Amino acid sequence: MRVILEDVAEPEMGFFEFPVLTTSEIRITAARARQLVGIYMGNHLSTQIHGITPEELVIREDRSYWRVPVIFSMGRQGQIGRIGTVDVDTQTGDLTICGKPIDETHSEGMLDNAERLAASHTPRATN
Repeated sequence: MRVILEDVAEPEMGFFEFPVLTTSEIRITAARARQLVGIYMGNHLSTQIHGITPEELVIREDRSYWRVPVIFSMGRQGQIGRIGTVDVDTQTGDLTICGKPIDETHSEGMLDNAERLAASHTPRATN
């Protein structure tokens, strides 16, 4: 798993002191974060849009979040591609994008990405 520290100001040159001391209780597992994203996407966007199990833990503002990749799938073709990410608070399960609750703009952006993928996708032969 990769841990990402967001909102860290680094200098252009010179020494960089990076003291990290954080404690966070993880109440929401990575698998549950994936489920929460899938439920949200299925209820609000499309059943063809879902999360996959995250491999990144983000530390931001003394909170930790699972960064869940959001995937577009097409029936028998399976997963077509990634259309975005959603951060899931490891304590509360709240879903955010760029530190803000998911809103219509975020949803439309993911749907636009899914439409572009669908339009450019060449179906594989199935038997």
